[in-house]
Amino acid sequence: MSESPGLREYKDDKLWTYVTNAELNFNEAIRFVEDPRAGAVVFFSGNVRNHSEGREGVSFLTYETYDEVVVAELRKVALVASSDFEQILKVAIGHRLGKCSVGESTVVVAVSAEHREAAFLAGKFAIDTLKRSVPIWKKETWIDGDDWSRNATVIEQI
Repeated sequence: MSESPGLREYKDDKLWTYVTNAELNFNEAIRFVEDPRAGAVVFFSGNVRNHSEGREGVSFLTYETYDEVVVAELRKVALVASSDFEQILKVAIGHRLGKCSVGESTVVVAVSAEHREAAFLAGKFAIDTLKRSVPIWKKETWIDGDDWSRNATVIEQI
């Protein structure tokens, strides 16, 4: 992903977290977490849908972030996911920034583990915690206007 526009990342042998203005590459995230010890690789993609709570006709989302801390905060989520769940081997978390159209992926989480239950639990933890704690804000644009998502400004510490 090094050639992606606007890429900011943290990467070591076990964790890869990044934000980018480019399309997310599913295969790169899966390749990163693959491991010969892994009996499971769980992959999640969060996509732009054409509606949200009380709003029909969503046409696109725009994501902004607090650049100085976003990669470090994503890394914290990945670190907790990899250490709090047994048998986790690797974790990748990527988030898209800028304008994203209906159907496009805006966030990916990939987790490898020795067994599937741990991979599923760590993946769910990662996406749920990211949405609550990482400073990434979402603006929804729909037929009649636009507004920041109701939960876009909640920032918690892990």
